[in-house]
Amino acid sequence: MDFVSFLGRHKRVFLLSGIGICILAIVFTINPNIGTNIFSSALTYVVTPVQRGLNASVSWVQGHFSALTNNQRLINENRELHAELNRLQFENFRLALAAEENEALNTALNMHTQYAHLSTMGARVIGQDPNDFQRSFHIDRGANDGLEVSMAVIANGGLAGVTGYVSPTRTQFFSVLDRRFSAHVVAPRTGDLGIATGHSAYMNEGLMRINHIEAAAQIMPGDEILTSSYSVIFPAGILVGEVVSIHTNPDGLTRYALLRPVADVNNLEIVLVVNEVLGDD
Repeated sequence: MDFVSFLGRHKRVFLLSGIGICILAIVFTINPNIGTNIFSSALTYVVTPVQRGLNASVSWVQGHFSALTNNQRLINENRELHAELNRLQFENFRLALAAEENEALNTALNMHTQYAHLSTMGARVIGQDPNDFQRSFHIDRGANDGLEVSMAVIANGGLAGVTGYVSPTRTQFFSVLDRRFSAHVVAPRTGDLGIATGHSAYMNEGLMRINHIEAAAQIMPGDEILTSSYSVIFPAGILVGEVVSIHTNPDGLTRYALLRPVADVNNLEIVLVVNEVLGDD
């Protein structure tokens, strides 16, 4: 196919193309900026969606970065608040210990005042024997402090026990609930006598037993019980406890009483030891 034949077959296309080129030439001649406008419009058409996408991506990144920053700030604030809470809890615990210590010291001072006529030494309870059938404790005073076996121990304003084994730096004492403990006692209201002992049957109830009470005794529940002058270990007049109930023995000749000691042996912290030995009970 020669060029003339090709031109003849496609003359309409060439004609229209020529007309279009002429029109464009005329338009560019009249307004040279129109080309730029058309190019700008085309560029804007292409770039705007991309720009919108980039803006959305930037906003998403900024939002997530801000969220992460806020989250880290909240984590840091939470750590600070947790640390402050721990500090306040520790301070509260320290103040509670100080209050307990102050109360214990006040109790010891009151006991010392109450028994100022006796020679006493303060001691701190540092341990308890684990045997369920005994109620014995250890204090932080010993032979080096002048303590010996069979010295009275006072707590909470009343008789708490008697010293047993004594080492140079610490002492074991049997509490009034321990079955190895006994003391001559008297009910000052009536003058009735008896022997107060620890008893395994009443130990878990926090009670002692007073034996050898005469059948005609007038002792009653609510009566106070003190150490008597018949005791050769304990000074007379130390408060022991209060009568809870009275019972008659099967032989009908004697009675016994249950006694609640004034000393709470389950919560002993500071005790006074009467550091003089009177003898053997």
